[in-house]
Amino acid sequence: MSEPDGALDAARAFVAAVAWGEHRRVWDLLAVEGRKTVLRIALGRGMDEPLAGRLRDGRAGEEERDEYLADLVNGLRADLAGTDLDRLDYHLDEGTPAPGTATVVLRAPLPAALEGDGLPVGTLDLRAEPAGWRVERLVPHVVR
Repeated sequence: MSEPDGALDAARAFVAAVAWGEHRRVWDLLAVEGRKTVLRIALGRGMDEPLAGRLRDGRAGEEERDEYLADLVNGLRADLAGTDLDRLDYHLDEGTPAPGTATVVLRAPLPAALEGDGLPVGTLDLRAEPAGWRVERLVPHVVR
């Protein structure tokens, strides 16, 4: 699944998993580099290094994994605070430079009285991996 449409499907699945609190699905949809990034951020915020290693290597116990992943989903929700995740439009950024990568722009629909493509609330950078498209990072555009 290396075609760009697969990236749109993966982006939709990722945001739906965040919206519905499907924390294991969020983890499954993160690219290898995405997992490294979120664990690096967690370490910077005080996560125990041995726990990060267990999570990275898939050796974490179910309870500690679920606790971390619930926190991860809550953090992703906070990044998109004020956005109705069920109503987003997804648009492939045609300017994606490297093969096997894609950027999907998340847009909140505008009221009917206004014309336009919607308000960009974030982007997802994705990478084609053997198992399909996976999210490398979320860049929120929401101002708090």
